[in-house]
Amino acid sequence: MVSNSNQAPAPADNSVATRYGGAKKSRISKKTGRIIAIIALLAAIAVTFWFAFSASSSMLTAKSVGYQIHNESEAWVEFELTKEPEETVACAVRVLTDTAAVAGYKTVVIGPDENPDAAGKDLTKYYETDLRTDQLGSSGEVDTCWYIEEKEAPNISNFRDY
Repeated sequence: MVSNSNQAPAPADNSVATRYGGAKKSRISKKTGRIIAIIALLAAIAVTFWFAFSASSSMLTAKSVGYQIHNESEAWVEFELTKEPEETVACAVRVLTDTAAVAGYKTVVIGPDENPDAAGKDLTKYYETDLRTDQLGSSGEVDTCWYIEEKEAPNISNFRDY
């Protein structure tokens, strides 16, 4: 093998562009990218408003206020309910034992306010109910509440009223 000393080896270009190629052209233009970004931003804002205002349109909240265990077969539970004055609500009230077993259960149906104008802006009212129990309870609470249609009878086929 004969080497030609007059020829110098080609200088090695170690730039990133040489190794991996130059910047590739985007498939979409900048204008199209901006339009897509604006549409995505508007959609995100719309979804945020929908979640924020759809949840507040049905302001149904219930909170246990007090309970009294009379004996092994009777208990009393008081709860606070915030609802729209014209709506009918059903609430599941229960008495629990020390081991968190259900000792008593009752579905309480609360109809629309008789005089919604007199109620004013206060949508929160207090309700109480007596429950029969099959064993000694240690606490009483309102479990959950839900809106029901005014003409619809509450579906309590799965619930027992002890």
